[in-house]
Amino acid sequence: MTTWNLTQMQRHVLICNGSTCMGAGAEEVTQQIRDEIRINRLDEKIHTSRTRCNGRCKDKCVVIDYPKGTWYSVQQEETARAIVHESVEEDSIIYSIEHGERKRGESRFKGINKYRKGRGPMKKAVLFVGHGSRLEAGNEEVRQFINQTKGYIDSSLLVETCFLEFASPNIEDGIQLCIEKGADEIHVIPIILLHAGHSKLHIPAEIEHAKEHFPDIRFTYGQTIGVHDEVIEILKTRLTEVGFNVNQKHEDTAILLIGRGGSDPYANADFYKISRLLWESLDVSIVENAFMGVTTPTVQDGMERCIKLGAKKIVMLPYFLFTGILMERMKKNAEQFRRDYPHTTIEIAEYFGYHPKLRTVLLERMNQALDGTSTGMQDLENFRIYAEEHGYEHHHH
Repeated sequence: MTTWNLTQMQRHVLICNGSTCMGAGAEEVTQQIRDEIRINRLDEKIHTSRTRCNGRCKDKCVVIDYPKGTWYSVQQEETARAIVHESVEEDSIIYSIEHGERKRGESRFKGINKYRKGRGPMKKAVLFVGHGSRLEAGNEEVRQFINQTKGYIDSSLLVETCFLEFASPNIEDGIQLCIEKGADEIHVIPIILLHAGHSKLHIPAEIEHAKEHFPDIRFTYGQTIGVHDEVIEILKTRLTEVGFNVNQKHEDTAILLIGRGGSDPYANADFYKISRLLWESLDVSIVENAFMGVTTPTVQDGMERCIKLGAKKIVMLPYFLFTGILMERMKKNAEQFRRDYPHTTIEIAEYFGYHPKLRTVLLERMNQALDGTSTGMQDLENFRIYAEEHGYEHHHH
């Protein structure tokens, strides 16, 4: 083990390796700074250390240079290497020391006081978390859905929307926005269908991360939409829209319920349970299940099984909240199936979208979080236990 002789050290560079910065490339920044030091043979003069979170997560990745006390925001390799030579462009400086006083860069936000005691009545915020899509139209549908839902929420509550991935603001920014608007209590409500990795690990990780920065803010966590009677009613509405009479018997028609698919066996089991409940609410002989990815049966498998069971008409029923890449892919699948199976009538129903019963479920989940009856709080506790036993680095930014 190397023992450092620090007698010639002139500078100490601290590189944030907290979870947010790591998700934004802090490992690469660390190696770039150390490589530049090595190339210029400055190892005895500049010492580097990895740190945990320094609280400026919006400025990821954060690097601090002492004894000058300059804080940098590093998004590019040239910035990382310029730190070694103290030649960083001004727009990458978060804080600098001028005439003995700390000066914040003009493009940098002030930040929030992590301790907020003695501020009077508590102000509550509801933060809805959508999954996020690479297709911006899907993200806009989430925003519009929450905007329309606001009319059914107590006007004294702050209401904000954020996303787990692929869209802005992310959860971290959503939480910060609530606090900037004066919230002392934040109720995080996932707009997610099934209880799996996102709701069990990723969102709880963001909440626990926020608690470290804002110990005086109270957080609660809502549960996912899950298995709910109203979900069955939404699916029946979408079937009706493509000409399927939910009050009649259908001997030669099959319903192919199609979900996203995941690796969580309990979430997949809930999907099958929903399929069973749908079958029991209709007079149809065939209700099959399929997944767009990760697990089986595939949509192709499901289609072939419906045909083998004698279906002359098949309704592809998406188990999706909003549009997105997978929904677009499903429409292309339907076009291909019509060409492959010309003697079978194939229809594709709409996804949930802004259905009033979806609003009902989300408001129920919100009220459970507000009144302390949400099972989501157990998810937070389960995550804490998991993180203690296995460790956890989250990267949904």
